[in-house]
Amino acid sequence: MVLCESQNKNRLITFLIMMRIRYCVLALTLALVAVRTSAQYDVHFTHYWEVENFYNPAAMNKNGTFNITGSYSKQLAGYINSPSTIYVGANSVAPWGEGHQSLGISLINESLGLFNHRRMQLCYAYKMRLGKKGGSLNIGAQIGLMNERFRSNELEIIDADDPAFPTGDESGSSVDFAAGLYYQYKFFYAGISAQHLNSPVVTYGKDNGKNAELKILPSFYFQGGCNIQLRNPLLSVQPGVQVASDLGMTRVDVTLRGTYQYQSNSYYGGLSYCPGTSVTFLIGGRVRRILVGYAYELFTNGVGAQSGSHDLILGYQMDVNFFKKGKNIHKSVRYL
Repeated sequence: MVLCESQNKNRLITFLIMMRIRYCVLALTLALVAVRTSAQYDVHFTHYWEVENFYNPAAMNKNGTFNITGSYSKQLAGYINSPSTIYVGANSVAPWGEGHQSLGISLINESLGLFNHRRMQLCYAYKMRLGKKGGSLNIGAQIGLMNERFRSNELEIIDADDPAFPTGDESGSSVDFAAGLYYQYKFFYAGISAQHLNSPVVTYGKDNGKNAELKILPSFYFQGGCNIQLRNPLLSVQPGVQVASDLGMTRVDVTLRGTYQYQSNSYYGGLSYCPGTSVTFLIGGRVRRILVGYAYELFTNGVGAQSGSHDLILGYQMDVNFFKKGKNIHKSVRYL
């Protein structure tokens, strides 16, 4: 009898511990999502200068070519259910407008624990010349469709009839708008943009009989950089910066890359620094039309060297000529 009571007591203690662990894991996941949605909803790509179109719809038609770029980001790799993101974007000069108009499309899928963020974006940009020295200004607009999903069927719940937890996957969608400006002069560029201008609200799931809502705040971005040619014609330096803010939290990334270019191939290495957050190591190159790059973000705020973020970038560039007047005269600045 005593043995039976002891066994039951141990089972009860084990049950309570497991329930506490599960609730803590769920609470942590919800907290992470809350931070991302209320502060910086958009994922941070280390190779931000190669995926500018993701942040700024005006960052197209820089060189009169067709560009396709893919990126994979694994953040906080040392933690279970850490965020992972896949991005694919393509843009090209439009077959009308004498090279002054561009079109683009991008797809993104992000997984964060039991949550999924998916977006499809369509972009348009118009280029105008400024002055006689070759400067240009792009004006861009973007419309997108975002989908938020919570995979509640993957929750490990002891009591499947517990009304506190949803019984099936919950999802919702909303329309999203963005706009931007992008200035280019010789080997210098700068752009500003605003994402989620309409403060989209995604309605999904049920909360005590009421629809649960997720409101996404507008985010603002500034990007700038230049190409500095050294005395050795094969070597150059590319400083750059990106500032991301929702007017509540701000992230600044300062990047310095060195590039060795020989004929149609180029190779780079460098560092990126985010004050108070991380140091990132960069390496990659472009062989003819193919771009390959890798970065590792090492956090400096106590997360640990083995729990950093990985960023892989792949790209392809192809010349296009929709017009009878001949080749585009724009210089390529893809290495900026």
